[in-house]
Amino acid sequence: MPCQSPPVSALASYARSLRTRCPEAEASPMLLPMYTVPVRDLLDMAEMEPHEELKAKGLLVVFQRSLGNAAFVSHQWVGHEHPDPEFKQMRVLQAALKYAMSSSLKHIPLDIVTELLLPGAKDMPTSELVEKDLFIWYDYFSCPQLERKPKEGERSELSKAIESIPAYVAASAFFFVLCPVIENEHLSKVFSPSTWAQRGWCRLERACCELGQNQSWIMVKAPTSLELISCPSASMGSGPPGQGEFSLAEDRKKVAPVLTTLLKRKLLQLLQAQDFVSYRVLLNQQSVYLKGLGLHGSCYKPVPGFEEKITNLEEMDSTSCLVEEFLYQNGFNTVGQRDAGGWMPLHYAALSGDSSLIHGLLAKRANPNCKTTKDQPLVGLPPLTSALSICVFFRHYEATQCLISARASLSGGSTLCTPLIAAVIADSAEGVRLLCQARCDPHRRNLVGAAAFDTACAHGTIHAVEELLLQTGGRGLDMTLALNESLTHHGGSAELVKRLLDLRADVNDQTFTWWKPGFGMGLIAMQKNLQHKCGKRTLCSKLMYHGGHGGTPLMLAMLTYQYEAAACLIAEGARLDSRNSRGWTAKDFAAGQPVPDFLLEAFEGSSEGCCRVTSIALRNACVEL
Repeated sequence: MPCQSPPVSALASYARSLRTRCPEAEASPMLLPMYTVPVRDLLDMAEMEPHEELKAKGLLVVFQRSLGNAAFVSHQWVGHEHPDPEFKQMRVLQAALKYAMSSSLKHIPLDIVTELLLPGAKDMPTSELVEKDLFIWYDYFSCPQLERKPKEGERSELSKAIESIPAYVAASAFFFVLCPVIENEHLSKVFSPSTWAQRGWCRLERACCELGQNQSWIMVKAPTSLELISCPSASMGSGPPGQGEFSLAEDRKKVAPVLTTLLKRKLLQLLQAQDFVSYRVLLNQQSVYLKGLGLHGSCYKPVPGFEEKITNLEEMDSTSCLVEEFLYQNGFNTVGQRDAGGWMPLHYAALSGDSSLIHGLLAKRANPNCKTTKDQPLVGLPPLTSALSICVFFRHYEATQCLISARASLSGGSTLCTPLIAAVIADSAEGVRLLCQARCDPHRRNLVGAAAFDTACAHGTIHAVEELLLQTGGRGLDMTLALNESLTHHGGSAELVKRLLDLRADVNDQTFTWWKPGFGMGLIAMQKNLQHKCGKRTLCSKLMYHGGHGGTPLMLAMLTYQYEAAACLIAEGARLDSRNSRGWTAKDFAAGQPVPDFLLEAFEGSSEGCCRVTSIALRNACVEL
């Protein structure tokens, strides 16, 4: 008897109907022309002038794809009423562009986290930057800055530019994150990659990039430090735009319509392309993107006809109805079905964080311990991830408690992303607390031997660090190892470094090896060392070759361009004359690198600048916490 094909889902049928034309799925509208500056003119700039002045001088070009490629620059303002009053930030971008477009750099390398978590990710040939003329979009000279206050009922040109951000990002071939360590003595602030990640507008720009055609971006931390980031887990704990920091409270309201329109358009585009896996991820991630915007219950449900399709809708209880609508919108026939992306309905429900939905799926015999079978780069999660790990990763606490009550495994088994590891990467103190209260072992290591505390330090998730210290009383934690781990990834803020040093971490430790975090990481290090010796050098191979053989915390900070952490280490007495087994000192890693003045001064014998930067950074951290 021939096998019958499964019935075509309403999702698949609707997707087919959109293939001819769907106006709502077309590109985001550009309400204000995309004003850019040709890269040759940008490289000649010596001061930062506003949009109106550059326009009057004829230096602005309305970008069209026929002209070449555009690069969108996301950055934080390092002045009060001016983005870059001392031209420090722009000078770094100029130098980085010259370096990237020179013949000496062949590829923009993957950042360390992406290289470790996504082995299939590729670096970017720098030839892509020079194959066409390049035009730069930067808010201060691309958006109106000096316009009069609009009359009641009028829309300002600036508001049109804000609503056009998704269109500007979509029109750009490259997305740069400009986030060097900048000290502003007048504001008594230190700006860094971690402060960029907290800004609401920067988060919106990052969301536009993630929801575009090319989800990768180029991070510029220093003139010769360019890193290609392809993994959301590598974006320094950056959360949803609505939970970011805004200078003006009313700016948060401006984000909501931009983001909801963008999400709807992207969902329809994915349906048109019949990319059902990416569609399911985004459909259920809407609640994450919209957190902090007061838009509860406003998630878009694209597939029409649910009420007409389900004939016995009136006979169902609310939970059963919720489950049926979820399966309908996601194109699943049963709760036990697994899609091409290796995920099951419970995983997508965990992504949405709907505790009632999870309860309903469990009531229909969904396995609370089912794991994904493939990695999901769109959310930065590896294979063998459980629904519980997904819940805590996205800070869905009611859903987390629901799965814990259903006896979901707290250990996660043999996997990279255990529930506790997921909680600390998300900087979720509440997630750590819920798991530990349910008797999750805080010292348990994951598949490659990484412990939760060390992972929290590696990612710089300070709230998770403090909660683990509270839950363990500091017992069984190696503070020196944690300090070194914080400097191998992107966790090296002055706040965390100082905290670990106060807990007796050794500022001049030279015993760190890649076997310490675990056997699995040691094997990875062996492979990266061999790769480095054979000439295939990456940021990760360089770090493992130099950092794990007598490297000090200061050397690790210099290798990973964590200059705020380096300043703190020097202020706390780090030795500058120590050598690793390769014969290198920390100063050698700065040779030929345009490092900040406070570090240059330290290497010449004066630590005053490092002490000042550290003091300011710590003072800012205390205010934020």
